[in-house]
Amino acid sequence: MNELEQLTEVMIKDRKAITSSLNVAQVFHKQHTHVLRKIDQIKKDWDKAINDKTLDPKSSPVNQTALPLKMDAVLTNTLSPKMDAVKKRFKDHFKETTYITKDGRQVRSYDLDRFGFTMLVTGFNGKEAMKFKLAYFSRFDEMEQELIKRNTLYDIEKDLRRQLTDCLKEHYQGDNLSDEIRSMTQLLYMVTAGNNASKLKRDRGLDRKASVFAEALTSAERSKYMAKESQLIALYQAGVTDYHELKEKLGD
Repeated sequence: MNELEQLTEVMIKDRKAITSSLNVAQVFHKQHTHVLRKIDQIKKDWDKAINDKTLDPKSSPVNQTALPLKMDAVLTNTLSPKMDAVKKRFKDHFKETTYITKDGRQVRSYDLDRFGFTMLVTGFNGKEAMKFKLAYFSRFDEMEQELIKRNTLYDIEKDLRRQLTDCLKEHYQGDNLSDEIRSMTQLLYMVTAGNNASKLKRDRGLDRKASVFAEALTSAERSKYMAKESQLIALYQAGVTDYHELKEKLGD
């Protein structure tokens, strides 16, 4: 990754690849207030556009006197799904959030997905601006590929999770199975990413209610987590149930 791609900050948040209006302002050398003003204008234009009935082929047929009815039906059926896609909510692509300034003020900001970013920077012209756009698109590509990997591993891990739960139900000898399941899950986080669930969520800027595996772990960490989970199942089935012994063996 080159220096420019490092500067262009694209991350995975709420299972989407996003960047922030603040980062866009910094990279394109613009005042954040000006970027926010442009986003506000986009919202106004967006609302006007989706409420304009002339854009809806269902309510405004294509020149029926000039086209045969069959052709008009084809155009309507073709355009309607496209217009439905365009009419997605503004906040699906521009999610309002806040950040804290150095002097402690809470300031409005936006998280932008690829579509929102593209709409925002369309009017940013010039050779330097083009370099910034290309760098952002490269980072979006990278993060969207990472997201695909994460989602694939998430689906696969569901089966492993069931296997671990069934294993603990069968072999656990204590009085509180729920606590044992939580303890083993925390152990997997520790040997995989070096911290318990609460610390991982805090360090990675996630809400307390977020799922660590679903939200916090990278694809590489998920792969490691799943390998350790398989090892934990095998150890538990072999009669190794002491927490400290399991931690030592999983940490090897």
